[in-house]
Amino acid sequence: MTSRRLPGDFLLGCATAAHQVEGGTDNDWSRWARDHPEKIADNSDAQTACDHYRRYRDDLAVLAALHQNAHRFSVEWSRVEPQPGCFDRGALQHYADVVRTCRGLGMEPVVTLHHFTFPPWLASRGGAAHPDAPRLFARYASACAGAFGSGVEWWITLNEPVVLAYMGHLAGRWPPGGRSVPRTLATLRGLARMHAAGYRALHDAAMRRGGVARVSVAHHERRLVPRRGHAADRVAAALPDFLFNRWFLRSCVTGRLLPPVGTGAPVPGLRASLDYLGLNYYCEDIVRFDAASSATLFAKPLSDTDAPRSTFGWPIDPGGLRRAIDALWREFRLPILISENGVADNDDDLRPQFIVDHLSAVIDAINDGADVRGYLYWTAWDNFEWAEGYTQRFGLFSVDPHTQQRTARASAALYAGICATKAVPPAARATARPG
Repeated sequence: MTSRRLPGDFLLGCATAAHQVEGGTDNDWSRWARDHPEKIADNSDAQTACDHYRRYRDDLAVLAALHQNAHRFSVEWSRVEPQPGCFDRGALQHYADVVRTCRGLGMEPVVTLHHFTFPPWLASRGGAAHPDAPRLFARYASACAGAFGSGVEWWITLNEPVVLAYMGHLAGRWPPGGRSVPRTLATLRGLARMHAAGYRALHDAAMRRGGVARVSVAHHERRLVPRRGHAADRVAAALPDFLFNRWFLRSCVTGRLLPPVGTGAPVPGLRASLDYLGLNYYCEDIVRFDAASSATLFAKPLSDTDAPRSTFGWPIDPGGLRRAIDALWREFRLPILISENGVADNDDDLRPQFIVDHLSAVIDAINDGADVRGYLYWTAWDNFEWAEGYTQRFGLFSVDPHTQQRTARASAALYAGICATKAVPPAARATARPG
């Protein structure tokens, strides 16, 4: 069998998030980890993380040396606007230099404005559910667009908005730790309004400078698949699958806050507010009806399926990525950027073949007509994985928490070869670790 080719202009790189790698942040998540260490699997926090805020130039140079031509990172809102209306020029200049560094190294910057964290001054007022959150987010987006100038073309307003609303306001595992259906729905509506306001702000800034802005969200596609032949399971899967996988996207297409989250009311700027689809994909869930699982609307994932599993316990099935791409392409006909895909694997036993198999699934989708522009592996370095702390390792590089020494895993060299040649081998082969 021979290698299979990706398009010559295909984007290949890694995805990261500010709070998870930078260290030294003061936001709702840092305060949550400080005040509720029991909510973090290893009682850790991200006060040092990967120290990437100081080390970014060296870190990015290593990724570029591994032939990556794109890099997704997020801007920490609480650094840029530590108090309402007071923008930190130094922080904006820092992130502008991250953009310039990416460009200088031949990596396309993909910039996320909100990756799960709020400045404390907004979190204390209700976060996304606050009526003024869309205006405030647009002001922040404008400040970033102005500072970065023409250096950024690919923008992501929000990372996984449905996950944020669910984990923080219904599951209670993330800040602010709520378990309220009305608050969850209000947060979802607020996030849709924030995206609309951010989309308009970014396009207005691009128009003023005569540039181009491609704007989307990073949508987490995690299909809920009912057991075959069970009518109750099909019914149980339908509503949570729609809410998790389609409500936000369809609201962005129609411009209305669709039921059952909203009443169908229009939102200014929301209609057609996706220039492409950012796709975060990790797995699918086969579910059954369970009367005790009210938090997931009575759909309970099965744990006894035959699929291999990551150390996170998530099933590994590259066919699921292919199905996600196909379904999104059929419905929305928008270019797709895979903004996250990765595997928790402490010993790097699964990761090399995972990368090969999932990129092969991407090639299959492209060959069937889907317009896929790039693939960003999650993630470059083992980092702070939210409620899991440092217990789940997704990185191409391990990071010693005491010395901050980065050590490339074999999967980093494999991925470097793919990035250099745009050729995906039929199977992962033993590859020397990059120096």
